[in-house]
Amino acid sequence: MSILVGRDGGSHRLMLTVNGQPMAIGQKSDVPDSVLQAHCMIEAAGTTVRIRNLDVNNDTFVNGQAVETKLITPNDRIALGKDRYPLDWTLLRKVLPPVADIRPLREVWDRYNQQRVELQIAERRFNSLRSATGLITMAAIALSVMTGRQSLWYVVLYAIAILVSLAFTVKAYRDASKVPQKQQDLNQRFQNEYVCPHCHRFLGNQSYAILEQNGTCSYCKAKFIH
Repeated sequence: MSILVGRDGGSHRLMLTVNGQPMAIGQKSDVPDSVLQAHCMIEAAGTTVRIRNLDVNNDTFVNGQAVETKLITPNDRIALGKDRYPLDWTLLRKVLPPVADIRPLREVWDRYNQQRVELQIAERRFNSLRSATGLITMAAIALSVMTGRQSLWYVVLYAIAILVSLAFTVKAYRDASKVPQKQQDLNQRFQNEYVCPHCHRFLGNQSYAILEQNGTCSYCKAKFIH
């Protein structure tokens, strides 16, 4: 994106031209004649902003030093012309495209996805172990058929099946509230952290790879830096 910075010839106001659309800013007669009508160009690419002087006979200053072209940040002081008319960064922020560095969100997504999978695996493992109760019971029944109900092994296996079933029932009862709470806490933490760095809105359950492909925030349209 390029912003042409200069002086409006008629009103002597500051003129910013963005994508061919001129925007006059400030009071009449505010900008001195030493600022040309096409004085400098500000070029933004992602988080990088560069200022470029457009006329060798004029001056563009960054932190008091005359420059022809230079990378700038909001901490730099920009002045135009021999009268050193100050160019306020608050004006530039209104027209520069917003950007959002989403690189820290990769770790947020990876951690959330890993913890979600771990919860699913733990639940499936528990269900698999729970099915062992039925296997022990079936073994006891099969043994009783072969050896008779008075078999000691039948009694032992049946008792084990009852104890195991009781243990799993108790655990399932305790986990009935713990597991959903863990899932809720995980989702809440994810929604608080997986947000656009610019507008701070939740980006949804889209993977980090999808965010990279989309390239912009669906809410504030900030360009993603990744």
